[in-house]
Amino acid sequence: MHALVVLFTIAACGGEETKPVEAAKPPEAPKAVEPAPPPPAPAPAAAAGPYTPDDLAKAAYEKAKAAGADSQENPKQGKPEAIAAGKTEYETKCVSCHGAKGDGMGIAGAALPQKPAQFAWKERWDATSIGVKHWTIMNGIQGTAMAPLGLTDDQAWDALAYLESEFQKQ
Repeated sequence: MHALVVLFTIAACGGEETKPVEAAKPPEAPKAVEPAPPPPAPAPAAAAGPYTPDDLAKAAYEKAKAAGADSQENPKQGKPEAIAAGKTEYETKCVSCHGAKGDGMGIAGAALPQKPAQFAWKERWDATSIGVKHWTIMNGIQGTAMAPLGLTDDQAWDALAYLESEFQKQ
């Protein structure tokens, strides 16, 4: 009978010897997610440039002086025909920035971060020679909205004759 029990036991198990069952491995703990690195610090605000408007004007003034402009006189000063021609030049080339009143508040000038020259400001006008003003009209001021205007030498003197007669009335 023992043999029968052994055969029965073997048959019940499928006739194979059973192997001990290994203990199941516990699931791996999820890896901790590393936090994202902090964003880079914002860049400092960009500077307007290495120059201030006064530095740019001074640099232009020095260039004009070096070119001999400081000693020039307006050959058209006070001449009615030059003043009339200068008014036309001013209205077509200058008024959008410098304004109809010479106050630097033209439509384009009012929107500029660096305000255009105010021709009606006598102290400022008198601080620069007419020759330097002529040089500025002809060459512009680098780094500013004051670009060379494309006027001839005579047209620039006409515009200055108009400016003197209109905005520098005594």
